[in-house]
Amino acid sequence: MADIRDYYRKNFLYESHRLMLPELREKVVHTCSRCKFFITVVGRSEARPGCAALIPQYARTARRVPEKLDAAELLRVLGRDGLERVLAGAAPHRQACGLFQPRA
Repeated sequence: MADIRDYYRKNFLYESHRLMLPELREKVVHTCSRCKFFITVVGRSEARPGCAALIPQYARTARRVPEKLDAAELLRVLGRDGLERVLAGAAPHRQACGLFQPRA
């Protein structure tokens, strides 16, 4: 008798059907570029996308999230590891995370 796990692993039609809760649909449909926490971190020679939800000041939504932040300011506030996490946390084409909030 064949193993049932092999059946589901090899069945591509079954793999494409995924169940999702209605309240999670908003998070799944959107991308990072439409999130209010999506920012541009500007350095000396380049600008890279980042996620402001990983910065404590902006995560609590106590302060308005700007479109651009200076990399030197983030280094001062978060340190090198924090800056790396902010830069790794977002990409314009990536599916939105659980912290997604639409831009106003």
